Amino acid sequence: MPVTRFFAFIFVVGMFRMDCAKIMASGEFKNKRVLVRVDFNVPMQDGVVQDLSRIKLISPTIAFLKKAGAKIILISHLGKPSKYEEKLSLRNLLKVVAEEYTSNVRFIDDCLHEDANSIISDSSPDDLILLENLRFHPEEVACDDDFARKLADLADFYINDAFSTSHRKHASICAMPKFLPHAFGLSFVNELSILDYFFNHAPSPKMTIVGGSKLSTKINLLKNLVKKTNKLALGGGIAGAFLAYHENNSLKIFDGEEYADEVAEIIENAEKYKCELILPVDFSSLVSKYDQSDYAVISSSNANTSIFDIGPESVELFKRHLRESACVLWNGPLGLFEKTPFDFGTISVAQEVAALSREGKLISIIGGGDTAFAMNKFGITKDLTYKSTSGGAFLTYLEGNSLPGIIAMEDAFTLVD
Repeated sequence: MPVTRFFAFIFVVGMFRMDCAKIMASGEFKNKRVLVRVDFNVPMQDGVVQDLSRIKLISPTIAFLKKAGAKIILISHLGKPSKYEEKLSLRNLLKVVAEEYTSNVRFIDDCLHEDANSIISDSSPDDLILLENLRFHPEEVACDDDFARKLADLADFYINDAFSTSHRKHASICAMPKFLPHAFGLSFVNELSILDYFFNHAPSPKMTIVGGSKLSTKINLLKNLVKKTNKLALGGGIAGAFLAYHENNSLKIFDGEEYADEVAEIIENAEKYKCELILPVDFSSLVSKYDQSDYAVISSSNANTSIFDIGPESVELFKRHLRESACVLWNGPLGLFEKTPFDFGTISVAQEVAALSREGKLISIIGGGDTAFAMNKFGITKDLTYKSTSGGAFLTYLEGNSLPGIIAMEDAFTLVD
């Protein structure tokens, strides 16, 4: 379901401090070298890209710049190297990038290659230029100004179209705007606009689903969401801390005392801000019998067992609340979705979200690496209103924190499509 059907009216909010009168017209890019920070940090296996989502994501910006007559230079990272590693070379992406954008792609095997300027100058206007992995230079992660200045010497203009890395204070994100005129890319603006829509403009009731195994990574998220949404459903291991708070220790994942203060604060704020907390009432548990592993459905009052998924009553509970909601934001799987039968909870709720979205009864926003992977695995992504390809940046923004990549671009122009 096209996201524009819901969000056609959304515009970049005041937090960007953009001067909307300074929109960059297409003519201003003609024959200009434009350095575009993208996120090609894609999953690879044996040199083969497993998910093209992040490569496809930037197509609106590429199309805009091509139409404007710009010379496009793409910069990105892949993995977390500190020096050259062949398996993390962006050379491995040349074929898929060329196929996706039906363009010849010229590769520069060092982002600071001494001949980079001449290679860019000699390139055809129809070529895409891809620089080698930025993180092969430790100065990238160190947010080194000299490194950013050398990159800036390759271009006339800088565009950040990598929302998913903009929670990192790295040179290509935070230092580049110091040295070049700059703008947000179209996919970046779209993602922020959609998140702003959810928090500030979406119809109520608004529901959030938060799963995952580690409560420590979701504490700040829950503290923020409980103040901004009408319903908050918890799944995965993090639900254990809330059941432990209610003196139910069936989920032997958390020490009931470890997060007691944080959980108490979230529960107190849920009452204060009238956010309904929705906790699982049954689970799928791993059991051993006759030297074989099997599973059983147990209630939330059973103790001394290990659980790996929510149970069928919890699935129906979540579905009922989804049918009562106008908009849902989902971050984190509800169980060990990678393995059958513990994918039951996540896939069952995901199918309900997809069906309601397809019928136009629910606006669905999905974010987080594991969540996005699960939706792709279950084959329902096409039915969702919006699927974010961001991980840490998505989570950081939902926690209510400013992204360094946005702060660095506060005086940016914006593109129009």
